[in-house]
Amino acid sequence: MLDFLTPVAVQSGLICIAVQSLFYVLCAYVLPKGPWTEMPGFTAHQVVAFPLMVYLAYNGVMAWVFSGGDDSDTDMYNTPYDRMLKLHPIGIKLSEIVVGMQLIWDTPLCLITPALFEPLMVAHHIGMFLTAAQLAGSFSRSVGSYHALFYLGVIEISSIPLVFVDVFHPKHKPWFEYLKKKGPSSLLHSLNEACRVAFALSFIVVRGILFPYEVFTSCVPDIFYTISLPEEERDGATLLSLYTVLTTSVLFTFLQMYWATLVARQIMKALAGKEGKKED
Repeated sequence: MLDFLTPVAVQSGLICIAVQSLFYVLCAYVLPKGPWTEMPGFTAHQVVAFPLMVYLAYNGVMAWVFSGGDDSDTDMYNTPYDRMLKLHPIGIKLSEIVVGMQLIWDTPLCLITPALFEPLMVAHHIGMFLTAAQLAGSFSRSVGSYHALFYLGVIEISSIPLVFVDVFHPKHKPWFEYLKKKGPSSLLHSLNEACRVAFALSFIVVRGILFPYEVFTSCVPDIFYTISLPEEERDGATLLSLYTVLTTSVLFTFLQMYWATLVARQIMKALAGKEGKKED
C-alpha cells in the first residue's frame, strides 16, 4: 500500500526535514537579527533546496548527456521499449528522492509557510510527486525511469540560480529590503544580478525549449508506443501509470511554456529599460 515509501524516499525526505529544522532554529533563535529571523521557514527552505537542486541537476546531466556507468549506459536506452520499461538505476534513484522530497518536505512546507504558499506551486508539487512515483515504480512497476534523468534532473539546472534569485524577490520584503540596503555596488547585488541572468537564460533554454521538445519528440511517443503493446509485453506496466505520466508530462509542458513566456517578457522589459536609459 505504501510502496512509494522506499528507503531512499524516506531518507531523502527526513534529511530535508532535519536540515530544514536545524536552519529554522538557527535563523529564528540563534543568528543575529536580519531578514532570516523574519522569514526563518522560507530562508531554511532555500538553504535546503540549493544543494538538493545541485545534486539532482548534476546527476541528471551526467547520466543523460554522458555515460552513466556500465549498468546505465545511455546507449542501452535507444528504443521506446528500453526508455519506458528498462530500469535505469540513476533514474530510479532521482525519482525516489523527488518522491520523498515532495511527500515529506516540500509540499507540506508550502502548505504551512505563507511565503512559500502559491496554489499553482502546490499543484506543481503534487504533480511532481505523482510523476516521480510512477517513474520510481511506487504504485506498480517503474515506467520511464530513463526519462527521469531529464525531467527530474536536467531541468533543475534552472532551479539552481532560481533558489538564490527567489530570496530577493520583492514579494519577500525583508530580504528585498536587505538587498536594497546593500546597494547596487555590493557583491550581493552583483551576485543576484548574475543569478537572475543565469536563471532567465537557463529557464528559456532548458524548460522553455528543451522540455517541450523532449516531451513531444521522445516521452509522449514512447508512452503511446508502450500503451499500444499487448498487456503481456508491457512487463507489468499498468495503463493507469502510463496515462498518469502522459497527462502530467503534457500539463507540465504547457506550464513550463507559460512560465517561459513570463520570463521572456521580463527579459524584454529589462532590455527595453536599458535601451531607454541609453537614449536618455
